[in-house]
Amino acid sequence: MEKLIKAWFIVTLITFGIFKLGEVMTQPYSEAPSEGNVYWIVLLIGWPFVLLFMWITVRLTLRVVASVRLFGKIGLAIGSLIMAGIAWVTNQSQAASLREGIRVSTNESFAEGWNQFTNIIYMNQLTFFFLTVSCMGIGILLSFMPFQKQQEEPE
Repeated sequence: MEKLIKAWFIVTLITFGIFKLGEVMTQPYSEAPSEGNVYWIVLLIGWPFVLLFMWITVRLTLRVVASVRLFGKIGLAIGSLIMAGIAWVTNQSQAASLREGIRVSTNESFAEGWNQFTNIIYMNQLTFFFLTVSCMGIGILLSFMPFQKQQEEPE
């Protein structure tokens, strides 16, 4: 368990760095468009870490929550749904505000899709938080399922 926690911490730092680069590498929409979205290089290198982060988070949550009583599991499941909902709504309102700002700028053709001005919509701290809480919620929901280790029975 201790190795899993250490691995989760390291992969979390790397994954958060990938999401933070999305914010840092986003060009302000008040500037002229450049040669494109260089953030794809970060995503190309970083997507295995994001997948590993998701897998370790679900697995760690499942192992930790397995010992919690049913009432606690229900509370954790409801709490994770509420936190994910708050992150989703907040991110959507920020995305709508950013898109409106792009529409009134000289770069209005870039208001839709994922481009050099909209990285921050898809790769920011709220998206990272939503991903984390969602993976934890999946781990909590999986803890309700009865998993039994299959043992070979002698014939």
